[in-house]
Amino acid sequence: MSSLTETAHWIACARAAESLRPDRLFEDPLAVEFIRRTAPELYADLRSAPSSRFDSLAVRTRFFDDCLMRAVSKSTHRQVVVLAAGMDGRAFRLPWPAGVTLYEVDLPEAVEEKAGFLTACGLTADRCSRVPVPADLTADWPSALFDAGFRSDLPTVWLVEGVLYYLTEDQVDAVVGQVTELSAPGSVLCLEQVNTDLYRAPWMREWLQKMRDEGRPWRSGVADPETWLADRGWHAAVREPCDLPEATGRLVPRTPPRGVSGAARTWLVCADLVNATAAA
Repeated sequence: MSSLTETAHWIACARAAESLRPDRLFEDPLAVEFIRRTAPELYADLRSAPSSRFDSLAVRTRFFDDCLMRAVSKSTHRQVVVLAAGMDGRAFRLPWPAGVTLYEVDLPEAVEEKAGFLTACGLTADRCSRVPVPADLTADWPSALFDAGFRSDLPTVWLVEGVLYYLTEDQVDAVVGQVTELSAPGSVLCLEQVNTDLYRAPWMREWLQKMRDEGRPWRSGVADPETWLADRGWHAAVREPCDLPEATGRLVPRTPPRGVSGAARTWLVCADLVNATAAA
């Protein structure tokens, strides 16, 4: 099992934990079934006592749920691409409007594992046309996406969540550049990244070392996401988890105002492609 596949399993467990809370921000039946089958003791524990361990990830998930739903509410936006999809359950749980095709791009072994799991538990995507795309984001994944039926002449809603900081800065720039090249005017990009100060924050050292020891090192960050994306033709609205109303009453770290340096930050971004010429 690859380190990124292990990360996908951890995220599925986190989303299952949120789904089992009485005050849940979303309900993910795929994640619940995954944890019930693969970690029955944890499943039993979470059913009996809600956990705040995954609050930040739950807030992040709800943020991107809302961004995706707003984007596809536009009548022309019926093509959605999720990069590094893992065990993501949005194809199965979100109320997609008619006509949406959702492409899930991930490593071949991850796509195969998910297909086997879905067959075993009988889950189907009834509200959208779900298309798995086996591909490596550090290789020629756009060709695999085209082969699966993707059309670059249509506005696309992109989701890049929980993956960019595992890539090097050059790899991140390549992925975002490829996304931009594949995007028709009016496309929407939803992404998550961390800031560069995170790697210098003393209180992050233990976590970063733990990730390195587990073979899942964090490798990249962006100091100014608005400028970074504007240079590629995107107009970005950027939030931090603690800014969101869903964080109220949850165990989500507070960060100082943006002008204060030295804080470890997570950027939650929803961006519109407004300048295709600059992007090119």
